[in-house]
Amino acid sequence: MQSVMQENIRGIVLRTVKYGDTSLIIDLFTENRGRQSFMASVARSKRATRSVSLWQPLSLVAFTADIRPNMGKLPKPADAHAYYNYVDLPFSPVKSTLALFLAEFLCAALREEKENAPLYRYLESSFQWLDMVENPVAMANFHLAFLMHLSRFIGIYPNLDTIDKYFDLVSGCYCDRQPLHAHFLRYEEAKLLPTLFRMNYPTLHIFRFSRQVRHRILHVLNEYYRLHVPGFPELKSLEVLHELYST
Repeated sequence: MQSVMQENIRGIVLRTVKYGDTSLIIDLFTENRGRQSFMASVARSKRATRSVSLWQPLSLVAFTADIRPNMGKLPKPADAHAYYNYVDLPFSPVKSTLALFLAEFLCAALREEKENAPLYRYLESSFQWLDMVENPVAMANFHLAFLMHLSRFIGIYPNLDTIDKYFDLVSGCYCDRQPLHAHFLRYEEAKLLPTLFRMNYPTLHIFRFSRQVRHRILHVLNEYYRLHVPGFPELKSLEVLHELYST
């Protein structure tokens, strides 16, 4: 007889898919189990604790669940609640658009990610920082720094030790000859990578990029992830993000 494992779960919402009239399939990156899916009931009454709003992208949620090996169905959250209540992220047009983009990006980048406590802490603290930041320049650069440092936690951080004529996006390192493929940066851009990758949240306001430069950095980062994460798709929210910073 299979045993029931009642677990306390904390997780970051990546995606929800409607299932029937009163259920949601929820993909989360959890603190102790990595990427995990659950089936949540969504009550319609105003007094319901498990509402649709609880499962918005990047929500930080906690609940209990019965985890049974080979149970053949998705576990159901119980006593679900937000363990951190965002102050500004759901209500700011810029931040909420960033949240949609980052949630879609993480869905692709963490598709097979197992338990990774340092990664979970990085995601949690990053989104709390985004929630509280007020400087518009720092806010506009947040996703760039976030994606750069995310690469370290999932094992694809580039080798930036020695600057050379080209940067090969496939091998993730500098080289002195032009690669025999199209995925590389020439020296004018390649030489800037070490400085860009030193960008962190406290210094974001210092980096004042033009709209074109910010788009180019994001394009290169997206290409790098597509080259290094198997099955990484084209992101629907990428164009929305470009439009956000084109106005």
